[in-house]
Amino acid sequence: MKLSPETRQWLEGTLDIKVVNSEPLLGGTSSRLWLITIREENARFIKVVLREYTDKEWLALEPGIAEQEALNLKTAQKSPVTAPILLAADPYAKVTTHPTVVMSHIEGKVMLQPENMAEWLDELAKTLAALHNNKAHVKHSYFRYFDLEKTVRAAWSSQPQLWRKAFSHVKNTPQPESEKIFIHRDFHPTNVLFKGTTVNGVIDWPNACMGPREVDVAHCRWNLAMLEGVDAADAFLIQYLKHSGIKKYDHYWDLEALLNVFSEESPVVYAGWEIFGRTDVTPQTIRDRMDAFLVQALMPGADR
Repeated sequence: MKLSPETRQWLEGTLDIKVVNSEPLLGGTSSRLWLITIREENARFIKVVLREYTDKEWLALEPGIAEQEALNLKTAQKSPVTAPILLAADPYAKVTTHPTVVMSHIEGKVMLQPENMAEWLDELAKTLAALHNNKAHVKHSYFRYFDLEKTVRAAWSSQPQLWRKAFSHVKNTPQPESEKIFIHRDFHPTNVLFKGTTVNGVIDWPNACMGPREVDVAHCRWNLAMLEGVDAADAFLIQYLKHSGIKKYDHYWDLEALLNVFSEESPVVYAGWEIFGRTDVTPQTIRDRMDAFLVQALMPGADR
Protein backbone atom coordinates (compact mmCIF):
# COMPACT_ATOMS: atom_id res chain seq x y z
CA MET A 1 0.00 0.00 0.00
CA LYS A 2 1.32 3.42 -0.98
CA LEU A 3 0.26 7.00 -0.55
CA SER A 4 -1.41 8.08 -3.79
CA PRO A 5 0.56 10.41 -6.12
CA GLU A 6 -2.25 13.00 -5.89
CA THR A 7 -2.17 13.11 -2.10
CA ARG A 8 1.62 13.09 -1.99
CA GLN A 9 1.82 16.00 -4.45
CA TRP A 10 -0.79 17.95 -2.48
CA LEU A 11 1.11 17.38 0.77
CA GLU A 12 4.43 18.49 -0.70
CA GLY A 13 2.93 21.59 -2.26
CA THR A 14 0.86 22.59 0.77
CA LEU A 15 3.65 22.24 3.32
CA ASP A 16 6.50 23.11 0.92
CA ILE A 17 8.35 19.92 1.83
CA LYS A 18 9.57 16.71 0.25
CA VAL A 19 8.08 13.37 1.22
CA VAL A 20 10.93 10.99 2.01
CA ASN A 21 8.99 7.99 3.26
CA SER A 22 5.44 6.93 4.10
CA GLU A 23 4.29 3.87 6.00
CA PRO A 24 0.92 2.74 7.36
CA LEU A 25 0.36 3.30 11.07
CA LEU A 26 -1.18 0.73 13.38
CA GLY A 27 -4.53 1.49 14.93
CA GLY A 28 -6.62 3.02 12.16
CA THR A 29 -9.83 0.97 12.20
CA SER A 30 -12.22 3.33 10.41
CA SER A 31 -9.72 5.49 8.52
CA ARG A 32 -6.26 5.04 7.03
CA LEU A 33 -3.33 6.46 8.97
CA TRP A 34 0.14 7.17 7.57
CA LEU A 35 3.37 8.03 9.33
CA ILE A 36 5.23 10.24 6.88
CA THR A 37 8.83 11.38 7.05
CA ILE A 38 9.30 14.73 5.36
CA ARG A 39 12.31 16.93 4.58
CA GLU A 40 11.84 20.63 5.11
CA GLU A 41 13.59 23.43 3.21
CA ASN A 42 16.28 23.63 5.89
CA ALA A 43 17.03 19.92 5.28
CA ARG A 44 15.53 18.96 8.65
CA PHE A 45 13.70 15.63 8.74
CA ILE A 46 10.50 15.36 10.78
CA LYS A 47 7.58 12.95 11.03
CA VAL A 48 3.93 13.88 10.50
CA VAL A 49 0.71 11.86 10.55
CA LEU A 50 -1.76 11.87 7.67
CA ARG A 51 -5.29 10.54 8.03
CA GLU A 52 -7.36 9.53 5.02
CA TYR A 53 -11.10 9.02 5.51
CA THR A 54 -11.75 5.94 3.41
CA ASP A 55 -14.88 4.56 5.10
CA LYS A 56 -17.70 5.37 2.68
CA GLU A 57 -20.39 4.48 5.20
CA TRP A 58 -18.95 6.91 7.76
CA LEU A 59 -18.60 9.63 5.14
CA ALA A 60 -22.20 9.11 4.05
CA LEU A 61 -23.35 9.67 7.64
CA GLU A 62 -20.91 12.50 8.42
CA PRO A 63 -19.60 14.03 5.18
CA GLY A 64 -17.94 16.85 7.09
CA ILE A 65 -16.04 14.63 9.53
CA ALA A 66 -12.58 15.56 8.18
CA GLU A 67 -13.37 19.27 8.47
CA GLN A 68 -14.66 18.61 11.98
CA GLU A 69 -11.42 16.85 12.94
CA ALA A 70 -9.39 19.78 11.63
CA LEU A 71 -11.44 22.18 13.76
CA ASN A 72 -11.20 19.89 16.76
CA LEU A 73 -7.41 19.71 16.49
CA LYS A 74 -7.24 23.50 16.57
CA THR A 75 -9.58 23.58 19.55
CA ALA A 76 -7.71 20.82 21.40
CA GLN A 77 -4.69 23.13 21.64
CA LYS A 78 -6.69 25.04 24.26
CA SER A 79 -6.84 21.92 26.40
CA PRO A 80 -4.16 21.15 29.03
CA VAL A 81 -3.38 17.78 27.42
CA THR A 82 -0.98 17.32 24.51
CA ALA A 83 -2.82 16.81 21.22
CA PRO A 84 -1.59 16.71 17.61
CA ILE A 85 -1.21 20.11 15.91
CA LEU A 86 -3.12 20.61 12.67
CA LEU A 87 -0.74 21.14 9.74
CA ALA A 88 -2.99 20.92 6.68
CA ALA A 89 -6.34 19.58 5.51
CA ASP A 90 -8.24 18.81 2.33
CA PRO A 91 -11.47 17.83 4.09
CA TYR A 92 -13.58 17.28 0.97
CA ALA A 93 -10.87 15.69 -1.19
CA LYS A 94 -10.80 18.51 -3.73
CA VAL A 95 -7.21 17.55 -4.58
CA THR A 96 -6.41 14.46 -2.53
CA THR A 97 -7.67 10.93 -3.16
CA HIS A 98 -9.72 10.90 0.06
CA PRO A 99 -10.73 13.52 2.64
CA THR A 100 -7.41 14.19 4.36
CA VAL A 101 -6.09 15.71 7.58
CA VAL A 102 -2.37 16.16 8.35
CA MET A 103 -1.11 16.67 11.87
CA SER A 104 2.04 16.63 13.96
CA HIS A 105 3.35 13.31 15.24
CA ILE A 106 3.29 12.67 18.99
CA GLU A 107 5.86 10.24 20.32
CA GLY A 108 4.62 7.41 22.47
CA LYS A 109 3.07 3.98 22.48
CA VAL A 110 -0.35 2.55 23.18
CA MET A 111 -0.21 0.61 26.45
CA LEU A 112 -2.78 -2.16 26.88
CA GLN A 113 -0.78 -4.53 29.09
CA PRO A 114 0.54 -2.36 31.93
CA GLU A 115 2.86 -3.80 34.53
CA ASN A 116 1.10 -1.76 37.22
CA MET A 117 -2.67 -1.65 36.64
CA ALA A 118 -3.38 0.88 39.39
CA GLU A 119 -0.80 3.37 38.08
CA TRP A 120 -2.04 2.92 34.50
CA LEU A 121 -5.66 3.57 35.47
CA ASP A 122 -4.60 6.60 37.49
CA GLU A 123 -2.71 8.03 34.50
CA LEU A 124 -5.77 7.57 32.28
CA ALA A 125 -8.04 9.18 34.85
CA LYS A 126 -5.66 12.09 35.51
CA THR A 127 -5.35 12.73 31.77
CA LEU A 128 -9.11 12.77 31.21
CA ALA A 129 -9.66 15.06 34.18
CA ALA A 130 -7.04 17.44 32.77
CA LEU A 131 -8.61 17.28 29.30
CA HIS A 132 -11.93 18.32 30.81
CA ASN A 133 -10.37 21.32 32.51
CA ASN A 134 -10.83 23.57 29.50
CA LYS A 135 -12.83 26.59 28.36
CA ALA A 136 -12.82 25.62 24.68
CA HIS A 137 -15.92 25.69 22.50
CA VAL A 138 -16.96 24.17 19.18
CA LYS A 139 -20.24 24.40 17.29
CA HIS A 140 -20.97 20.66 17.13
CA SER A 141 -22.56 18.83 20.06
CA TYR A 142 -22.85 15.31 21.43
CA PHE A 143 -25.52 13.15 19.83
CA ARG A 144 -26.54 9.59 20.50
CA TYR A 145 -25.63 6.74 18.18
CA PHE A 146 -28.74 4.76 19.13
CA ASP A 147 -32.46 4.82 18.35
CA LEU A 148 -34.74 4.59 21.37
CA GLU A 149 -37.68 3.51 19.21
CA LYS A 150 -36.04 0.35 17.94
CA THR A 151 -37.24 -3.12 18.92
CA VAL A 152 -34.59 -4.66 21.16
CA ARG A 153 -34.00 -8.42 21.00
CA ALA A 154 -30.38 -8.83 22.16
CA ALA A 155 -30.48 -12.52 21.27
CA TRP A 156 -26.73 -12.81 21.88
CA SER A 157 -27.08 -11.78 25.53
CA SER A 158 -27.67 -14.05 28.52
CA GLN A 159 -30.05 -11.38 29.83
CA PRO A 160 -31.89 -9.86 26.87
CA GLN A 161 -34.65 -8.58 29.14
CA LEU A 162 -32.15 -6.27 30.82
CA TRP A 163 -31.21 -4.72 27.49
CA ARG A 164 -34.88 -3.97 26.86
CA LYS A 165 -35.04 -2.48 30.36
CA ALA A 166 -32.00 -0.32 29.61
CA PHE A 167 -33.53 1.14 26.46
CA SER A 168 -36.81 1.77 28.29
CA HIS A 169 -35.02 3.41 31.22
CA VAL A 170 -33.02 5.80 29.02
CA LYS A 171 -36.13 6.58 26.95
CA ASN A 172 -38.13 7.52 30.04
CA THR A 173 -35.41 9.16 32.12
CA PRO A 174 -34.12 12.69 31.44
CA GLN A 175 -30.36 12.97 31.11
CA PRO A 176 -28.88 14.08 34.44
CA GLU A 177 -27.92 17.74 34.39
CA SER A 178 -24.29 18.29 33.46
CA GLU A 179 -22.27 21.22 32.20
CA LYS A 180 -21.57 21.04 28.45
CA ILE A 181 -17.84 21.23 27.86
CA PHE A 182 -15.40 20.31 25.09
CA ILE A 183 -15.10 16.52 25.30
CA HIS A 184 -13.08 13.99 23.30
CA ARG A 185 -16.04 11.62 22.74
CA ASP A 186 -13.72 8.67 22.01
CA PHE A 187 -11.36 8.64 24.99
CA HIS A 188 -10.07 5.13 25.67
CA PRO A 189 -6.70 3.38 26.08
CA THR A 190 -5.86 2.98 22.39
CA ASN A 191 -6.19 6.75 21.91
CA VAL A 192 -3.70 7.55 24.67
CA LEU A 193 0.05 7.49 24.06
CA PHE A 194 2.52 6.68 26.83
CA LYS A 195 6.24 7.35 27.21
CA GLY A 196 7.33 4.95 29.86
CA THR A 197 4.56 4.93 32.45
CA THR A 198 3.44 8.52 31.80
CA VAL A 199 0.88 9.78 29.31
CA ASN A 200 2.51 11.83 26.56
CA GLY A 201 -0.52 12.73 24.45
CA VAL A 202 -4.11 12.06 23.39
CA ILE A 203 -4.88 11.31 19.75
CA ASP A 204 -7.87 10.66 17.46
CA TRP A 205 -10.00 13.81 17.82
CA PRO A 206 -12.57 13.66 14.96
CA ASN A 207 -15.51 12.99 17.28
CA ALA A 208 -14.72 15.69 19.85
CA CYS A 209 -17.67 17.96 20.57
CA MET A 210 -19.54 19.88 23.25
CA GLY A 211 -21.17 17.52 25.70
CA PRO A 212 -21.35 16.21 29.26
CA ARG A 213 -17.99 15.14 30.69
CA GLU A 214 -19.70 11.94 31.79
CA VAL A 215 -19.92 10.82 28.14
CA ASP A 216 -16.12 10.56 28.09
CA VAL A 217 -15.99 8.93 31.51
CA ALA A 218 -18.61 6.33 30.61
CA HIS A 219 -17.09 5.49 27.24
CA CYS A 220 -13.68 4.93 28.82
CA ARG A 221 -15.30 2.90 31.58
CA TRP A 222 -16.98 0.70 28.99
CA ASN A 223 -13.66 0.11 27.20
CA LEU A 224 -11.94 -0.76 30.46
CA ALA A 225 -14.77 -3.07 31.48
CA MET A 226 -14.43 -4.91 28.17
CA LEU A 227 -10.63 -5.13 28.43
CA GLU A 228 -10.18 -5.84 32.12
CA GLY A 229 -13.58 -6.21 33.78
CA VAL A 230 -15.92 -3.99 35.77
CA ASP A 231 -13.49 -3.67 38.70
CA ALA A 232 -10.99 -1.84 36.48
CA ALA A 233 -13.72 0.51 35.25
CA ASP A 234 -14.67 1.25 38.86
CA ALA A 235 -11.05 1.88 39.88
CA PHE A 236 -10.69 4.32 36.97
CA LEU A 237 -13.84 6.14 38.08
CA ILE A 238 -12.59 6.54 41.63
CA GLN A 239 -9.38 8.13 40.35
CA TYR A 240 -11.25 10.36 37.88
CA LEU A 241 -13.48 11.71 40.63
CA LYS A 242 -10.39 12.38 42.76
CA HIS A 243 -8.52 14.26 40.02
CA SER A 244 -11.52 16.17 38.66
CA GLY A 245 -13.07 17.18 41.96
CA ILE A 246 -16.47 15.92 40.78
CA LYS A 247 -18.41 14.66 43.78
CA LYS A 248 -20.44 11.83 42.27
CA TYR A 249 -21.15 9.94 39.07
CA ASP A 250 -24.57 8.78 37.88
CA HIS A 251 -24.46 5.34 36.26
CA TYR A 252 -27.15 6.52 33.87
CA TRP A 253 -24.18 7.53 31.72
CA ASP A 254 -22.96 3.92 31.64
CA LEU A 255 -26.30 3.05 30.05
CA GLU A 256 -25.77 5.75 27.42
CA ALA A 257 -22.31 4.33 26.71
CA LEU A 258 -23.69 0.80 26.41
CA LEU A 259 -26.54 1.85 24.13
CA ASN A 260 -24.10 3.81 21.95
CA VAL A 261 -22.22 0.57 21.19
CA PHE A 262 -25.17 -1.84 21.30
CA SER A 263 -25.93 -3.92 18.23
CA GLU A 264 -28.32 -6.77 17.54
CA GLU A 265 -25.37 -8.54 16.02
CA SER A 266 -23.24 -10.40 18.53
CA PRO A 267 -20.46 -8.14 19.88
CA VAL A 268 -16.99 -8.62 18.42
CA VAL A 269 -13.56 -7.80 19.75
CA TYR A 270 -12.42 -4.27 18.83
CA ALA A 271 -9.72 -4.67 16.18
CA GLY A 272 -7.51 -2.07 17.85
CA TRP A 273 -7.05 -4.25 20.92
CA GLU A 274 -5.78 -7.15 18.82
CA ILE A 275 -3.48 -4.83 16.86
CA PHE A 276 -1.82 -3.73 20.11
CA GLY A 277 -1.39 -7.21 21.51
CA ARG A 278 -4.57 -8.01 23.44
CA THR A 279 -5.36 -11.33 21.81
CA ASP A 280 -6.72 -12.76 25.08
CA VAL A 281 -10.07 -10.96 24.80
CA THR A 282 -12.60 -13.17 22.99
CA PRO A 283 -16.13 -12.52 21.67
CA GLN A 284 -17.48 -14.54 24.63
CA THR A 285 -15.48 -12.31 26.98
CA ILE A 286 -17.11 -9.26 25.42
CA ARG A 287 -20.62 -10.74 25.66
CA ASP A 288 -20.14 -11.62 29.32
CA ARG A 289 -18.63 -8.26 30.21
CA MET A 290 -21.30 -6.32 28.31
CA ASP A 291 -23.93 -8.04 30.45
CA ALA A 292 -21.94 -7.52 33.66
CA PHE A 293 -21.48 -3.80 32.96
CA LEU A 294 -25.19 -3.53 32.18
CA VAL A 295 -26.19 -5.24 35.42
CA GLN A 296 -24.13 -2.76 37.43
CA ALA A 297 -25.53 0.23 35.55
CA LEU A 298 -29.11 -0.87 36.26
CA MET A 299 -28.59 -1.39 39.99
CA PRO A 300 -30.97 0.75 42.10
CA GLY A 301 -29.25 3.92 43.28
CA ALA A 302 -26.30 3.30 40.96
CA ASP A 303 -24.33 6.48 41.44
CA ARG A 304 -20.97 7.25 42.95
